Amino acid sequence: MDERSRCGRIADRRPAHDRASSIRRASGKWGSLIRNLKKLFGVNDSAGGPDEASIEKRPEPKASHPMLTHEVIGQTLVVTLVEREMNAVSSTEVAYEIKNIYAHQPGVRHIVLDLENIKYVDSAGLNTMVDLMGTVRKRQGRLGIAAATQHVEVLFKLTRLELVFTIRRTVIEVIDAIEPRD
Repeated sequence: MDERSRCGRIADRRPAHDRASSIRRASGKWGSLIRNLKKLFGVNDSAGGPDEASIEKRPEPKASHPMLTHEVIGQTLVVTLVEREMNAVSSTEVAYEIKNIYAHQPGVRHIVLDLENIKYVDSAGLNTMVDLMGTVRKRQGRLGIAAATQHVEVLFKLTRLELVFTIRRTVIEVIDAIEPRD
């Protein structure tokens, strides 16, 4: 009987453990996106990524990278992503490269992401965009999205991030929407 009660206690604990591990897996997948959204909107949260000061200490970036190209138009850094997917594997490198380029462009306030080549974005890709939004806000800038595919636009609508980002069909339309008129 002693063994039965021990087995009964283990069986009683198992569902709670399974539920807790499911919650941890779910929060791990979306946790960094939620942390960055909280940071973006000023909700007190201690977690965060690298700040702009730490990125400025890195060496000057090259003119273009295998996964992206960039150019400066007025006060806007236009980044065209070459990769087909913005997922957990590529988004970390993309964020690093964009922040590095942005840090070495002192006259630039805004970033436009040209997503014409992007066919797939996951939660890590969305997190990268939210993180970039926080970076540009430090310079009182804005983040714009250009030429998003229908799949990516649907993702922005489902997550309600179309309310946060300036999304237009072309790069010129985004620049026109985010740069102030003189």
